[in-house]
Amino acid sequence: MYAHRLSTKPAHEPPVKTYRVIAFSFLALTVVLLTIVIFSALKKTEITVIAKEDKKTINLAVSAAKEKAGEKSLSAIVTTTKFYFSENYSPTGAKTVEGLSKGEVTVYNKTNELVTLVKTTRLLSPNNVLFRLSDRINIPAQGKITAKVYADQGGASSDIGPTSFTIPGLSTEKQKSVYAESAQPMAGGSGKIGIVSESDISSAKNDFKEKVRQAYLKQIKETEIWADLKIVSISDSESVSSHKVGDEAGNFSLTGTSTVVAVFLAKKDLEELLNKEIGKTVDNNSEKILSFSGEPVISIASTDLTKQSAELNVSQETLVTLNVDAQSLAKTNFAGKDKSEIERYVVSLPHVTGVNVKFSPSWSDTAPSSPDKIKVVVKNVK
Repeated sequence: MYAHRLSTKPAHEPPVKTYRVIAFSFLALTVVLLTIVIFSALKKTEITVIAKEDKKTINLAVSAAKEKAGEKSLSAIVTTTKFYFSENYSPTGAKTVEGLSKGEVTVYNKTNELVTLVKTTRLLSPNNVLFRLSDRINIPAQGKITAKVYADQGGASSDIGPTSFTIPGLSTEKQKSVYAESAQPMAGGSGKIGIVSESDISSAKNDFKEKVRQAYLKQIKETEIWADLKIVSISDSESVSSHKVGDEAGNFSLTGTSTVVAVFLAKKDLEELLNKEIGKTVDNNSEKILSFSGEPVISIASTDLTKQSAELNVSQETLVTLNVDAQSLAKTNFAGKDKSEIERYVVSLPHVTGVNVKFSPSWSDTAPSSPDKIKVVVKNVK
């Protein structure tokens, strides 16, 4: 029997390089996954929308009567009365007319005796403009007195400034001791007088109705205290001018009796009605009301005095802007979108004037897929 040496072949072992590749691959995958998780956690988007305040006008036809009769009606008192009124107006055209310049002088007496100057005594300026005393005066010795004077000739040439005057009627020697001086200009040598034109009367008649309305409102201010809204309309106005076309006058007047219609109602009732109507006109998908813009403009369209009722036209301006809580700005609208998509969408919304989109981290190019990581801010500008 032959003895054989037992020999065994070692099992195949994976090389170390293979293990190393697997280990590095797993590590790289772990880093990539961790990077994705961290990036997703840090990824945020802030969208700042610049929205302007716009005016929206609400026009509403409202019925007014003692008893409300429908959704667009108000409880009110409707009355009518006759109202007498007069108002002055000034012509727009004028012509130049000559007059006598007038003023005052101080007359000095440097002598030791009383000096009397009669009415119309002449006073001559250095430029030879002649004035006369309006009244007799007595100037005490070593004294002075103020006197009124008027120009000897009409026209603008007599409108002179402050100056001195000699008195030609006195002797040359006495003129040195008795003289006059003016401290203020002489005026009135030329002037303008109005000429009433057809357009003056026409404009005055148009204005007269509004003046009547204001005067009547002032008169009834303390009546119907419950009614903080008093709407007044002039249904008929007969006015007569004190002057005819072409008359010379500094002013003219219109006088007449007008038929006045008045509607008395509570402001809060109208505001409630307007709020309901405005709510219907606002786009709830994107808009919100900021406030009323001024007072409502109310006019009387028609009246039925037998029923004591009136039809009113009401116009109210409101300020509206983009609503940050509206569905159009819901965060889900921006999830996963890039900057250009977000900008195009936002600027298409009403009232928007600009938009700024900020991604974080800065190298990201789309908004997060999770709406919770998106922030929308609306800044209003006037």
